[in-house]
Amino acid sequence: MKTAAQDLAQLRKFFTNDARQVRVAGVADSVAAGYVRHYGSQFSYAVFYGKQSKPAKHYSAKDEAQAEQRIIEALTQAGKMAERKAEDRQKGRAPFTDRLEGETLYRSYTTAGTAQLIREALKKAFPTVKFSVTSSSFANGSSVDIAYTDGPSSKQVERVYAPFSSGHFNSQEDLYEYHQEPTAINEAGQLARVSYGAKYISDRRSYSPAYGFFLNVLDLRQAPALADQFAAFDKWHSSQRYHMQTSWGEHAGTYSVSSDSSHGDLERFAESLSAQGYAVSFSKIGDELTLSTSSANNSQAAPVAEPVAEMDETDRQYYAAEMQWLADAGQDSTDREFEAAERSWLV
Repeated sequence: MKTAAQDLAQLRKFFTNDARQVRVAGVADSVAAGYVRHYGSQFSYAVFYGKQSKPAKHYSAKDEAQAEQRIIEALTQAGKMAERKAEDRQKGRAPFTDRLEGETLYRSYTTAGTAQLIREALKKAFPTVKFSVTSSSFANGSSVDIAYTDGPSSKQVERVYAPFSSGHFNSQEDLYEYHQEPTAINEAGQLARVSYGAKYISDRRSYSPAYGFFLNVLDLRQAPALADQFAAFDKWHSSQRYHMQTSWGEHAGTYSVSSDSSHGDLERFAESLSAQGYAVSFSKIGDELTLSTSSANNSQAAPVAEPVAEMDETDRQYYAAEMQWLADAGQDSTDREFEAAERSWLV
């Protein structure tokens, strides 16, 4: 049983059987293809754009020279259009645009360009940490999302990316207020003002098995001391478990934390400590469960966090826009074929 693709291929073959293909230098068959057919004393020509099964142009000609000339004209025009579209897309991907007003240069970064600046700043501030920085655009705004595992605290990361925000949301007046960046002298000696293209910037920190969300206030680029971990756990617990209190302390190098109700949190904390190599013990008196460990019984080196698994790229907004554009049934098949090659580096 024939498939739809086979039927379309057969239909195109109907117009190209016993025909001579005419090519124009620099114009790929995937952009446009033309054929001259001679039958009896008559000539006809057909021009296909992309993978069209039916020709976009299919006319008779007074002779072979005229048919060939018409094909050359059509293919040349198709090649120019493809080049212009490629140039427009390339310009659209520029990380910023400049405009000169008087003696002041105004540079406006796109959302993707802003994401790239943030990535570079994070890499400089935290060279050992793998960050995934992605950008997206939506109705009435744009955003940059930062994802990483363990690494610095959220507050440390925020201090790096905060200068690249376009502004902030004023909840009292229920509106977004854009920042007015000061004018400064750039490297070329010009008066310049910069604006950024991310209305919202957020960070998402995940944790390896050796640590947990209850250590969210700590810098986890290196294994923190037990005292810091127990203090962080107690601080997290007091802010999240309002009616379930814990108490912790240290005696002769042994750290312990107790709770008469939050046993599940203690068990998760124990799992993280075990993953770090500490020997953990539990004791129970009535309803009170106590977790204990010592800094002297760590049997393994500090854990190494796995890098975040997401792709490290900032072109998702372009990818999404182009995929939506290509999916439009009204688009010319030429454009679908011409852009296929670009998907490889966007994916």
